[in-house]
Amino acid sequence: MSNGAVCYTVKELSERNDIPSEFTLSSHLIYSSPATLAYNSPGAKGFGVKRAGLSVPDSVMLIISPGCCGRNTSELSNLPQYKNRFFYLTMSETDLVTARHLTSIPKAVKGILESLNKKPSVVMLCVTCVDALLGTDMDRVAKKCEEQCGVRVRPCYMYALTREGRKPPMVHVRASIYSLLEKRRRRSNAVNLLGFFANLNDSSELYDLLKSSGVKHIREISRCENYEAFEEMAEASFNVVLNQEARHAADELSERLGQPYIELKRFYSAERIHRQYRAFFNAIGSQVNDDEFFEKAKAAEKDFSEKYKGLKVSIGESVNADPFELAFSLACLGAEVREIFGVVTGEAMVWINKLAEISPETKVYCNQDPSMLHYESGNSEVDLTIGKDASYYHPETKHLLWNEDEQPFGFDGLVRLLKAIADTVKSSASKEKSKTETEIEVKDELKLTESGNIRGFRRVLTPFAPDQSGAVSYVYSKGGMIVIIDAGGCTGNICGFDEHRWVSAGMGARTAVFSAGLRDMDAILGRDKELVEKLSSAAEAIKPKFIALIGTPVPSVIATDYMALKRMSEKSCGVKTITIQTNGMELYDKGIERAAGAIGSEAISSGDMVGFTPMDFAEFREDDVKEAWKADKAADILALSPAVLKVVREVCKNKGLSYEYGFPKAGEWLENVPDLSGKKVLIVHQQAAAHSLRKEIEKRYRGTDVTVASFFMMDSEYKREQDVKLKEEYDLTDLAGRENYDVIFADPIMKPLVKTECEWIDMMHFAVSGQRPEGT
Repeated sequence: MSNGAVCYTVKELSERNDIPSEFTLSSHLIYSSPATLAYNSPGAKGFGVKRAGLSVPDSVMLIISPGCCGRNTSELSNLPQYKNRFFYLTMSETDLVTARHLTSIPKAVKGILESLNKKPSVVMLCVTCVDALLGTDMDRVAKKCEEQCGVRVRPCYMYALTREGRKPPMVHVRASIYSLLEKRRRRSNAVNLLGFFANLNDSSELYDLLKSSGVKHIREISRCENYEAFEEMAEASFNVVLNQEARHAADELSERLGQPYIELKRFYSAERIHRQYRAFFNAIGSQVNDDEFFEKAKAAEKDFSEKYKGLKVSIGESVNADPFELAFSLACLGAEVREIFGVVTGEAMVWINKLAEISPETKVYCNQDPSMLHYESGNSEVDLTIGKDASYYHPETKHLLWNEDEQPFGFDGLVRLLKAIADTVKSSASKEKSKTETEIEVKDELKLTESGNIRGFRRVLTPFAPDQSGAVSYVYSKGGMIVIIDAGGCTGNICGFDEHRWVSAGMGARTAVFSAGLRDMDAILGRDKELVEKLSSAAEAIKPKFIALIGTPVPSVIATDYMALKRMSEKSCGVKTITIQTNGMELYDKGIERAAGAIGSEAISSGDMVGFTPMDFAEFREDDVKEAWKADKAADILALSPAVLKVVREVCKNKGLSYEYGFPKAGEWLENVPDLSGKKVLIVHQQAAAHSLRKEIEKRYRGTDVTVASFFMMDSEYKREQDVKLKEEYDLTDLAGRENYDVIFADPIMKPLVKTECEWIDMMHFAVSGQRPEGT
């Protein structure tokens, strides 16, 4: 144990006959470090299933899932290369029970085709853990779509439950992509590079070496400009596998197209790279000489060793490298590797044993272990971090992320790395520069056809914040240990996207939010006892005020007995446990309502502001809102959301208090707004915010006709006759077309849904768009 976070030296690991339980992810709750977020959610940032599935040129994707699973895709869908390429068919609880959604999939594919100006090369059907548990035959569904719609259709599986299985998500998506290739005459001078979804750096010597061996056509999926170019990958005489996750796809190509393959690994040692190239070219019968590149790499190693001997380094696993091989390689060059953040496996032990001989005191931490919540960097001072996760633990140190899309490989990758380390060490910047999207790019116009009006089908709007995110947002700062009962993807959506307070908090300031880390057999067998053991272990270390168990689609599918889980947890942990039965298929406000009910009315007192969440008010600070309310306070309690009215009314009834409803800073949305006198106005937002804005408009401008519309809860006491509850995205199109509003206040992501002429006033709503105003 070091600084509260469990770690082992490489010497200790080398001397053991087993791998410690901290590195066995099924044995404990999963902590949401940056590496965990990338690991947890196979549809999250980087090349997860969603981006990978769209590697095929001119393809589009239909995400068929509870809304929670597609939520963070809004971060991708606003990037130029993904505009009009993501579509959604969100599942309800009825869909889950009846499998009704399966009949809508061909209709949704047809709706996609009619909405686009150009027919896509393939429609990828992205499905999630729910369909895995239901045993849905997606190959059959895809075939039915092809027959009815006349377009290629392939499934890709975002099954976080199967991550450690025989065919995890990133293995399956590669196989699905390359299954599109049809047999052609093989050409002896053509080779494919498989494994990555982005190309190697242009300067990689592998291209030159292959060309010197007689290869004229070197194809990578990311360099295929159109589908016809992608189809030419079927002509390769053999495949070179650069990432082991492509091995299964290569096996299938070998069997189906007769393309054998050879596997090359990524190393950061000139000698190992040289030996691998020599064996590779001998295997293909070529006498290519790599001495020129070898000598250049050795010179770079020598220069680095002379200048940076003793450089104190911390290495993470969110890098374009095997962190343990990288650690050993840098240690051989004289760097002092203080820490490695990574999962110890049998393969990793090869490098750990070598590293133990030259750097026995190097510490190894497991990013996913709950004890990492208490990691402190004070006793492990370093000069440089490599990897986003390592930079997270050492925020004041110089950072090299080394995780760009374009892939380093071979001698060129080694030389690039050493130069990047040198440049970073010499730079004056000490903090990582983060790239922030400051503008929402409005999608090109889609054809909003009538046949697209299918229940749950989204062409423009990404899924709204789900109930589980709302539940976490309500209990987040109340001192509890929050455990999301999922395989990891739902936690990735929450901690990595929806819960901005977690994202922005520094080390030591984060709330304890964990994933249960469920796997397929946990779900199938309902292993509640094992989950409670994980809860007990974490609670003993963290000592929370209470434990909050948050539901997701998985426990909903398997009918988890929450009351039994609550009793078992309280008995084992000795800590009050609340259960919030969210299912990922309802909206965030429902999660807030359930969380407020679970916490109870006894937690609310006179002077409290209830229901503030960044889901609704991302651009406002909670303290500023409370100060604005207290300056003009008209009641004992302020309710900021229709989702908390039930519990607030209960408090007021029991304690003889009064409440007011609304948002005290609504007037700020009217800054720089033209004269609204006599105008017909529509406000689309959360009801409490819209209610207060309407009152402000009516107070400032004469003769206005203001309607409030919302996709979320609308309390009947504050809902006027003309107000509208929206359900599907086309409801807003119909409403705007029917009423011809002069002015609309709404999130800018909704603009493409309104076809009538009007004045548009941006009123950001993070729960809708997943976008925050600049600087928040």
